[in-house]
Amino acid sequence: MAAAATPSRPSTLVAKLTERAGTWTHVSLAPHSDRAVAFKLDDATIGVLHHDGLLEVPVPMPVRTVLVEEGLASPHDARPGTNWVAAHLRSEDDVDPTALLLRLSYLYRRLLRSQDAATLRRIRTEVAQYGLPDALNTIYDTMLAKRVDATASPLPGLSSSSLNP
Repeated sequence: MAAAATPSRPSTLVAKLTERAGTWTHVSLAPHSDRAVAFKLDDATIGVLHHDGLLEVPVPMPVRTVLVEEGLASPHDARPGTNWVAAHLRSEDDVDPTALLLRLSYLYRRLLRSQDAATLRRIRTEVAQYGLPDALNTIYDTMLAKRVDATASPLPGLSSSSLNP
């Protein structure tokens, strides 16, 4: 029997992702339209998860481009031409990749808001562990290097000059 034949399946998957992301530092859950939940990092929306398993995630345009090109997310049909991507929770196999999309949005917002070198180091370490496509690693390394330059507190192994061969 196919997983789609089980009516409660999407709600189980939605609950798993909601529970996982709800434990992230500074993340809160807020009601959204049509039985959806918005994941908020302080006041910024990092994603919206609908009861049917559709996850909508805002990411910077360069990240969006790579996610779509690599098949890790789809362009958002309801928001064409924007920096939002979409993914669907249809089976248990979708939970980890969908959570990663939400996590990438979370990490991007965290690094934009952080002035703390230790937090930036943790973000760099975490992004490196995911085995992302090289283009995504380069984007996050570049964003982190800009934050390091802005905070004038160098991170070991990460500087603007280390990004240029």
